[in-house]
Amino acid sequence: MTRIEAREILMQILYEMDASGEMDLETARRLAGERLAGNHIPRGTELLEEIIEHLEEIDKTINGCSSRWKTSRMPKVDLAIMRLAIGEIRFADDIPDAVAINEAINIAKKYSTEQSAKFIHGVLGAVVKNG
Repeated sequence: MTRIEAREILMQILYEMDASGEMDLETARRLAGERLAGNHIPRGTELLEEIIEHLEEIDKTINGCSSRWKTSRMPKVDLAIMRLAIGEIRFADDIPDAVAINEAINIAKKYSTEQSAKFIHGVLGAVVKNG
């Protein structure tokens, strides 16, 4: 499993958890253990835990950096992509911000739309700029 594949799985887990209303640590740990492989299990689980524990703060950051849309109105796929990227930016010291943003854009192009990729790029750029 590559790091890119692991990111996509983490995004899918965040999407699924949000869609089902089960944004809890137990569900995150279970899904990461079932879907990730090798050293991606502990890394992915830790990242999911950080995102869930700081979800309110992450969503507040997204809302503050988005001029048109609030998290409650965003497509769930786009929201999952941004939550994952912000988790990497804030909590994964071994991943440069530019890599987290670039990977988020690539995932958006694959799972969402070109417009979403541009929107996500703008929001994440503002997140990094604003610290």
